[in-house]
Amino acid sequence: MNARKKNQLFVTCFLLGMFIFTGIMTFVVGPILMEKRDQVAQDKILFKCQSVLDGSTIEVQMRAWERPNTNPVFKVKLAGLDAPPLGDAEDPQVIAWAESHNLSPALIAKLNESAFKNLQAFIRKQNLFLYREDGSRGSQNLSDGSYVHVFVAGSHANLKQIRSGLALHDTSRPHAFSDQYAEAQAAAKAQHKGLWAKE
Repeated sequence: MNARKKNQLFVTCFLLGMFIFTGIMTFVVGPILMEKRDQVAQDKILFKCQSVLDGSTIEVQMRAWERPNTNPVFKVKLAGLDAPPLGDAEDPQVIAWAESHNLSPALIAKLNESAFKNLQAFIRKQNLFLYREDGSRGSQNLSDGSYVHVFVAGSHANLKQIRSGLALHDTSRPHAFSDQYAEAQAAAKAQHKGLWAKE
């Protein structure tokens, strides 16, 4: 086969491949993506983390397909978490939190910034799936101060904070993942991670 025929065969195969690819994207992948988009829009569970305020508090905004996004930004708390407040060892809030958990303010002052930065690195400006305390999804009744379970690309942000020993399991409010959080805290305590570190 001479060079001209090889080139013609290559061009033909390329064009045929592009035709098949375009058909698959148009008639198979496209409708699936549109269905997923409509489902997310209908369920209203996809949010963006606009800022992290501390180790268990963030500001979120529901995603929108239209620009600019006019959905409100509001503050939510990570359900099942009790993270140390930001501040130094002399801060009254830090002292009060430390004493209420039988921990030293000096240790809390070392770890509160770590809890904040760990959460910030994980979820700031990321797409989030928010679930209510009972584990149900959707944005109904979510407002400023709501307690939520946060998932980022399949990873559980609340659980990550507890596993790292950077937040405690808050048992004062019932929630869907209580058993998992309790197990994560027990493991962090056994491994002396974060708040459970030996001074």
